[in-house]
Amino acid sequence: MTKAKLLKIVNPLLAVDFLCLIGTALLDDVIPREIYAVIHPVFGYIFAVCLIVHLFLNWSWIKTNYFKKNS
Repeated sequence: MTKAKLLKIVNPLLAVDFLCLIGTALLDDVIPREIYAVIHPVFGYIFAVCLIVHLFLNWSWIKTNYFKKNS
């Protein structure tokens, strides 16, 4: 699978998971504590994995734009 295809999968997952993470954080008083204690950390772990994959797939762009050598 190419980098572009993987990014087309990872980026929407990252965005949706981020929204779910924020949603569970904002609704922590509404969601029963037993459910919140399970789903919020799971969304956090998924977010962390997606973020690492996203950074890995975009590392060459990051190096080019942020780690330029000034000569």
